Amino acid sequence: MRISRVILFLVLVLHGQTVELIVHEDKNPTIIAAQMVEMYLDSLLTTEESLNHSYVLASFNGEVPTRVAYTKIEEAIAIDTIIILGNDEISENTAFRLLASIVRSTPRFETMQQVRWIETSYKFFQNSIGLVHGRTRNGQLAALVKLTPAFESNFSGILGASQGTGGIWKTTGEIDIHLENIWQSASTSQLHWQRQNEKSQVLSFYHEEPAPLGIPFGLRIKFDQELRDGEYVYGAQEGTIFTGGTRYGKWRFGGSSTNINPTETGALIGLSKHKSSAISVGLEKDSRNNRWTPFDGNYWDVTATLGNQTEDNKKNLQGHWLISTGSYWPITSRFSAHTRLLTTGRWVQDGAIHKGQKIRYGGVNGLRGYRDDQFISNSILIPTFELLATAGYNLQLFGFIEGAIQKEYQPYPIGFGFGLTQVSVSSILSATIGFGRGDPLSAAKLHIKFSSRL
Repeated sequence: MRISRVILFLVLVLHGQTVELIVHEDKNPTIIAAQMVEMYLDSLLTTEESLNHSYVLASFNGEVPTRVAYTKIEEAIAIDTIIILGNDEISENTAFRLLASIVRSTPRFETMQQVRWIETSYKFFQNSIGLVHGRTRNGQLAALVKLTPAFESNFSGILGASQGTGGIWKTTGEIDIHLENIWQSASTSQLHWQRQNEKSQVLSFYHEEPAPLGIPFGLRIKFDQELRDGEYVYGAQEGTIFTGGTRYGKWRFGGSSTNINPTETGALIGLSKHKSSAISVGLEKDSRNNRWTPFDGNYWDVTATLGNQTEDNKKNLQGHWLISTGSYWPITSRFSAHTRLLTTGRWVQDGAIHKGQKIRYGGVNGLRGYRDDQFISNSILIPTFELLATAGYNLQLFGFIEGAIQKEYQPYPIGFGFGLTQVSVSSILSATIGFGRGDPLSAAKLHIKFSSRL
């Protein structure tokens, strides 16, 4: 209790009398009616910034003038109740599950720290959680949380068709569908399809539920299928569980299986069947201040896998790693620098890595200034530097330079160029013009992506 209940006895005994009240370290007593003492102390607690104080009766002198002294003590009071306000997008069970780490935290530093960790673990919660504290009538501590999540669903696609020899039509194109919170469960679903030519096609799907059925961890499933250069078909399945927000982000733990089957063309050039399974651990965090046009904050995504594989009836240990980390460094209110480091690779015990397991890179998501998946390596390191100019949250211009450090291509491929990102209520436009090492102006690679917001 915040005020010693001995006061109730005193009020009955001294009803109608005045007392000299000394509170904590006050040197001069306050003359007050006995029945007003508790109300007075309550008013002091209400105006204090800290909620972890209580007043305890220290002394009582019944001689005239009656003197009562209270001392203020510190007590570690943790939040035990969450009251969610303004939320009509996420189901109540999901909201309470995502905010569960706030319970049992001690205001204010620890509680706000937990809020920050939650915001940097889920993109839809970035700068979206408002919180105030309050006492309940029974003396417990409640957190009133106002949620304004920013869910983002969008669609982009481009299709092309041409008639080849023999009158056969060939289709190329790319489709991306990204959906969030489709069942009021804060879920994320994404479908990606890309067909570069009749010999190469990529299909990928994943679905994530951060708090399915109110359980204390999230679930993610992922499926990939690829046809590469008409040489092999790659298929992979992955299941992952992940924690809520922590100091370093969301921890992930999962397992995966992969099958690679060569086509007739692949068998002729010596590709073999491949089968592998692995366990993985990962960590991800994103504290950037904006999803589309960030200019402050940092992020990282780290994954390590280890497992076994069978190829040509020969078993081996195999592993994979990925580290993607970056920071934004504000220079002025409109200009910022962005540095990023991406490294990923594959390891096999006997050193022989299947072509379908190697790292493909190049293009807007790998090495700008080059064609999509132009390069293939066992491992790579890509450092990136960007200079950004931002006009509010709707327009961002940038210049970049990046290169790929690896063993297969010398001299190292280097890409540079410039681009823009423009965000409106109905769409997101991203355009990049890049040049590779030694390319003339006429060899510029133009990457444009237009997404309709749903």
